[in-house]
Amino acid sequence: MNAPTLPSAAPGRRRDAIATRLAHLLLTRLMLVVAGGLTSIIVARALGPGDRGAYWVIITVATTATAVGNLSVEKSQTALWAQEDNRPAITANALWLGLAVGVAAAGAAFAAVLHTGAGTEPAADRSMLIWGLAAVPVMMAVVYLNNVYVLHGRTGVVNRGSLAGAAFQCSALAALGLLGRLTVEWVLIIWAVSAAVHLLSLLPSLPVRRPREWRLAARTLSCGLRYHLGSVCHFLLLRLDVLILNAMSTPAAVGIYSMAVTPAELLRAMTDAVVQIALPRQMESSQETAAAYTARTIRITVLLAVLSIILFCLAGPFLVIAAAGQAFAGCAVPMLVLAPGVAAAAAARPAAAYLLRLNLPLLTSLMYGAALLTNLALNVLLIPGMGVTGCALASTVAYTALAAAQTGWFVRSTGVPLRCLIPGAAEMREIVRRIRGLLHGG
Repeated sequence: MNAPTLPSAAPGRRRDAIATRLAHLLLTRLMLVVAGGLTSIIVARALGPGDRGAYWVIITVATTATAVGNLSVEKSQTALWAQEDNRPAITANALWLGLAVGVAAAGAAFAAVLHTGAGTEPAADRSMLIWGLAAVPVMMAVVYLNNVYVLHGRTGVVNRGSLAGAAFQCSALAALGLLGRLTVEWVLIIWAVSAAVHLLSLLPSLPVRRPREWRLAARTLSCGLRYHLGSVCHFLLLRLDVLILNAMSTPAAVGIYSMAVTPAELLRAMTDAVVQIALPRQMESSQETAAAYTARTIRITVLLAVLSIILFCLAGPFLVIAAAGQAFAGCAVPMLVLAPGVAAAAAARPAAAYLLRLNLPLLTSLMYGAALLTNLALNVLLIPGMGVTGCALASTVAYTALAAAQTGWFVRSTGVPLRCLIPGAAEMREIVRRIRGLLHGG
């Protein structure tokens, strides 16, 4: 199969609308990156490596409960959205279904931690664990509602909600930090309340048209379960290393590792904006057009990832240590080791999105499961001898292997030659032109 040709340029009005949405998304992601960086610095300065590690473990337990317990409802919402009659009920169900599923997930996580320990001491940390898990139902509802707003084409509401939660968290942490009152428990309380602020900011704009429908809710849950194994494996691939490191090392090591991970994840958020804008066209009815558009998007994300990681490796460790303090100097080497894997994962995101249209959830789950097992095995082998750096190396190998598998599957299923995914001067000129256009347009 010959490589499909690139689709022609969109009409001017559509192109301007896409550019405007991209500008808004990039601005929002940039503001969230700044807020996230300030939050990390404030927490690191106030808590130090040991207490930051304890806080990070609780956050990981809560976010894991959200990811494992959400049953991939957002994917089933997207699948059922094609039937127009379902849309009012999907919209009305999002809030209560998210809260209900979140309560069940938080309860299961609380019981699991008390039974296994999960790297914490239940008697001493129970109140902190409760505050962390209190955010799970709220975050679950936010995930469901955000997806509904995206399906309605109202990404501005999603952006404002994210900014509201981040602004509250950053300002509250800064205020308590200046007063010298920050503790692990207060950081967790602020984190939970910021999730509530995020949710409350979404509610006034919710276009509810009719009361909840139990049958569609049950259908939504059952449909999501088909994709859930792959989603869980993907999330655990990104988070399980924290719990393994905590079990095999110390909270201080987790605190050091969290400072290596956070800047890399914040940088990846910038390429996610491009992926979100490209997603609708990747799902177009013409497979050839979607494949060509995906290849073009991959070239752009590869270039953005490479440029971001180069800047990150040159300046990131020095900036993080200068901001967080010498207590976190040990994060420099793990940060550099983690960078190639993060870049590979970010560059392959458009390929992963395209593969959803093939509707092969079992193969997708196997791919994510293999990457997760690779990460798990390497962590167990490398952490005893290499510590935090071994944890970072395990993640980089697993991320890169997953990105290679996703890219290879895309190339094989579409017939697009691998050379068509390598960026060139055209992509660089386009990025420069877009930046100039955004700057000139204010």
